[in-house]
Amino acid sequence: MIEVKSIWKSFGDNHVLKDISHYYERGKTNLIIGQSGSGKTVLLKSTVGLHEIDKGQIIYDGRLYSDMNMKQKKEIRKEIGMVFQGGALFDSSSVIQNVMFPLQMFTTKTPAEIRKRAEFCLERVNMPTNAYDLYPSETSGGMQKRNAIARAIALNPQYLFFDEPNSGLDPKTAIVIDRLIKEITVDFNTVTVVNTHDMNSVAEMGDTIIFIHKGEKWWTGSGEEIFTSTNQELNDFVFASELMKKIKHAVYE
Repeated sequence: MIEVKSIWKSFGDNHVLKDISHYYERGKTNLIIGQSGSGKTVLLKSTVGLHEIDKGQIIYDGRLYSDMNMKQKKEIRKEIGMVFQGGALFDSSSVIQNVMFPLQMFTTKTPAEIRKRAEFCLERVNMPTNAYDLYPSETSGGMQKRNAIARAIALNPQYLFFDEPNSGLDPKTAIVIDRLIKEITVDFNTVTVVNTHDMNSVAEMGDTIIFIHKGEKWWTGSGEEIFTSTNQELNDFVFASELMKKIKHAVYE
């Protein structure tokens, strides 16, 4: 479990996070949702340590991460897998070389062992074997996401973070990626945190959800509860589009 306790984060006079407390459960997909500028991305990046918080505590399975020195934090970060919005793959490395990179950097495995582990991770995300030696630019958007997820799980992390994993994907491919994230979370029993604005993702894999509104924790619940909530700000966000309004009217009213 990851727990955040009364965390605050400002950039100059801009108070982005205001006294947020929440916990992310192991073996579940924990979603952070909210409008652009609400603070959801800052919350995710603060939790993973990419932003230093002003006040509060971040605790990884009983370990007070926010108070650790840099050496101690590096040890925790070896247990973290991160998939950035754009994938952040190395353009000059092949698909399999991207997955092998963290293994080469942070393990003492032999080249054969590294190759075997990379192949296992690519197989787990259903990457076609004929794509292993291609460069990211030679693969589709969905394959690039799979490549990034395979790299994120290479070190067998305890914690997985995804920043807008469906950004730039068509709806059908996005659903496939959602289900893959869900499967990996259950299979590897990770603490998985996903920052998203995609309502399809909420429906597909929202075990627990936190809704951030103007830097505050405004609502929390499950993917099923979110569509029947009476929270006005949450409803304004969830049912913002005309399509979602029609669905609400047809299904929930």
